[in-house]
Amino acid sequence: MYLSRVMVKSHDTYEQHQDVWKLFTGTRNRKRDHLFRVEERGRDFCKLLLQSSTEPVSTEDVKVMATKEFKPELLEGGYYKFKLVAYPTKCLNQSKKVVEIKEAAEQVEWLQRKLLGANVHVTSMDNFLVRNKKSFNSRFVCFEGIIQVLNPQEIERVLIMGIGRKKHAGAGLLSLARMG
Repeated sequence: MYLSRVMVKSHDTYEQHQDVWKLFTGTRNRKRDHLFRVEERGRDFCKLLLQSSTEPVSTEDVKVMATKEFKPELLEGGYYKFKLVAYPTKCLNQSKKVVEIKEAAEQVEWLQRKLLGANVHVTSMDNFLVRNKKSFNSRFVCFEGIIQVLNPQEIERVLIMGIGRKKHAGAGLLSLARMG
């Protein structure tokens, strides 16, 4: 896998999604095997953190600023700082309608269900509105905190696959940094 810093010219999640796909030319029929999130918003640009199984290549519209190989090596019982921008949702039982989870306590419970292979301690949360010209706006949550990995295989799967909905729009990328 690769971790890359990428600069795009759009603040719109649909356009960002399109720009990220441009980094993987010649692989038109492949499934999405990348996750990204906005790390910095400037007046005329956004800087993204991109995780992908294929090395991205800059285009005229999208600049890859840096890339490094990434192979997660998680220790059972190890402690890690984490960051995750996610779109917490729940399905209403009878109608099967999917709705955003708006209450902070429910959002943390959602995260703990998604990270079953770890003990999760959330130290900060920030809600923000994400705009998209193709569909409705969504409220994303940035979770930060500490996890203790209990099942390295499960957490590695989550690292690769991402968490929750709206992965195409910059949600779902879990980042870990070893503590100590």
